[in-house]
Amino acid sequence: MKSQLVLSVIAALLLGVASSAMAQDAASGADQSQGTGRQQVMPTMPHRDWHEGQQVPSKYRHYNYQMKDWKSHNLDAPKRGQQWLGVNGDYVLVTRSNWRISKIVSGTE
Repeated sequence: MKSQLVLSVIAALLLGVASSAMAQDAASGADQSQGTGRQQVMPTMPHRDWHEGQQVPSKYRHYNYQMKDWKSHNLDAPKRGQQWLGVNGDYVLVTRSNWRISKIVSGTE
């Protein structure tokens, strides 16, 4: 009877330690790379850090950055095969076939 009680206490302690470790990993965001939801990315400032002819990093090729409403932002119409991206308040015109920057318009004065 005592040995069964001791085993139960040990099992409870082990279970508590394991669940505590998993909770710490979840709280610290250790598993963020495997998430399926949208990610909030704080990008660099394109009007300062990017240049025409440079290839846009792959993380900015996602539909979250692609702009369909270029008219409402007073931007030129993209030519066939081009796409406006909105990145951190700036606008970047890219060629979709190779993701090279054709034009950068600062969203700030």
